[in-house]
Amino acid sequence: MTTPMSPPTPALNIPLLDRLRDTPGVHVALADLGPDRAGVLADLDALARFGFEIERHPYLGAAYRGPSPRICPDQIEFRLPTRRIGRRIAVWSRVTSTNDLAARAGDSAANDGLVVLAEEQSAGRGQRGRSWTAPAGSSVLMSVLLFPPARLTADGPSGATWLTALAAVATAELVVARTGRDARIKWPNDVRVDGRKIAGILVERALSLALAPAGAESPAPQLQTRGVVIGIGLNVSIPPESLPDEIRPRVATLQGLGAGPNPDRSELARELIVRLDRWYETVLSEGPAPLAAAWSSRSEHIGRPVSVSTPAGTVSGRLVELSLERGLLLKADDQVDKAGGGSSIRPVPLESVLGISDPA
Repeated sequence: MTTPMSPPTPALNIPLLDRLRDTPGVHVALADLGPDRAGVLADLDALARFGFEIERHPYLGAAYRGPSPRICPDQIEFRLPTRRIGRRIAVWSRVTSTNDLAARAGDSAANDGLVVLAEEQSAGRGQRGRSWTAPAGSSVLMSVLLFPPARLTADGPSGATWLTALAAVATAELVVARTGRDARIKWPNDVRVDGRKIAGILVERALSLALAPAGAESPAPQLQTRGVVIGIGLNVSIPPESLPDEIRPRVATLQGLGAGPNPDRSELARELIVRLDRWYETVLSEGPAPLAAAWSSRSEHIGRPVSVSTPAGTVSGRLVELSLERGLLLKADDQVDKAGGGSSIRPVPLESVLGISDPA
């Protein structure tokens, strides 16, 4: 189910909104908001109808009291300082999955950088098919459609693993900036604070059925890649009582970590888009090394004993390096090394990693 947020509305006066937001709680005279009093009043009415908390006073003017509970595309797009991500932004009320919606636009590379946001999703996915659910209006639910160059996908640093790293690093940076708390990345796609999950990442290839040409030996349709979708779910203000008892102690929110009593989700989405775009442009121009360093520095697992699951079995040791190009480097226990008679440093390619966990 996909539900538009609302019928199209005239563009909101974001410069006026920003003028009020610069002095929150302080009244600004109407004359200081614009020369056209009637126009200013109409713009204030439009902001209030969208849900922004605007206090009006017959003599003092208007004061900003709080953000809209709805995600505001005008607020996100206004003078957005990005090169690629956020060229187009679509906001929906309720969808099955923002990743699915973004993937539908993957038929055309002209949609490179499309951002899809939703207030609520009914069938959000996490890693390995797990569900991702949150009450409406409590999270930033975002998907970004990208068409990376082939050198950074099929033959690049472990396929699209770098995109998961990119989204995790950008999200962790946002959490740190808003809360002052240390945010770490738990392999492969969780951002956590003090061991509690605050965000999840899911990168998927957008696939379509391509019909075989007439006269081909095998007329069966083939799957073809149309781009890559980065899905991000960031907990902003999920009420603890809405969470099942068994997961409540393992979930963190920006609000609960000190980001304020009423975090502005539009501003959070805007900042996340800017950070994603900055890292994406860095990788395109400089390669994966800067991102790899930031990713490794935020890893929960670096320097710790871990068990790495692979198709060939489990490898244990201390994780000494996490690289987009070289994979994982494990320093094996002395006893294990002596028994194997080989080097104590064991490489594990990223594409072979099924999971990382604490040793049993």
